[in-house]
Amino acid sequence: MSDPTIAPYFPFRRIKIINQNVMPDAAAAHIQMRPNKRFAPICHGCGQRATGVHSWTLRKMRDLSMAHARVFITCQYRKVFCAQCQGIHVEDLELFHPYLRVTQRMARYVYELCQYMTISEVARHLGLNWKTVKAIDKYFLEREYGQPDLTGLHILAVDEISIRKGHQYLTIVLDYLSGRVVYVGKDRKAETLERFFDLLSAKQRNDIDAVVMDMWDPFIKAVKKKSLKPKSYSTCFMLYPTLAASSTRLETANTIKPVRRIKPFTKAPSICC
Repeated sequence: MSDPTIAPYFPFRRIKIINQNVMPDAAAAHIQMRPNKRFAPICHGCGQRATGVHSWTLRKMRDLSMAHARVFITCQYRKVFCAQCQGIHVEDLELFHPYLRVTQRMARYVYELCQYMTISEVARHLGLNWKTVKAIDKYFLEREYGQPDLTGLHILAVDEISIRKGHQYLTIVLDYLSGRVVYVGKDRKAETLERFFDLLSAKQRNDIDAVVMDMWDPFIKAVKKKSLKPKSYSTCFMLYPTLAASSTRLETANTIKPVRRIKPFTKAPSICC
């Protein structure tokens, strides 16, 4: 009968387990690894075969837990010369990301937890630093949502949200038909919305039939400046009568009926004798 091994739990071809150690109380397991010399090193940036080895180094990282034991991996890896990238990069061992202190499968697990728990709760649950959890969550969010699809936009919805006290805002642009967020910009200035329109091609801007927003002057200025054709409320009225009616009333109230100015006054306090 063969000796038990943990190798099946690490199905990575490019690494080799050289040592394993479990603490007496079974609270943690430490595993040492090194690159499998049967495979030539490849660049993590482009995936091409490296032309040479620059240096060797070590990295300690967290992996998925086994039962209630936390697993720590100490892995040797190489920094390699890459002719394709014209630089020095970390080799790809299919185990970890060069800028994260956890394995790739551990990072995916952290990201999945962040969809249901707060960052501080995930950090306490897994025994990680909250900054590490935040970096992992940010990495996956940028990879999955960093480049939104800007095709097929016909009706936009524009609004701002307050992120903290002191009049600090973010400008949000949504595809009104699907409800998906297509742009988030800092501040609520005309330049903020203009940067979104600069991301669109001339055809994409021409395909926009209407923009739904409040009567914030910087947004109106940006839409008039960047639109290739005038936007009218009639387009909204044909598709969304309720929305168009409320927008028309707001426009009429703000343009025809002037705002009445109230003069400041002071009132003497009542004195009871």
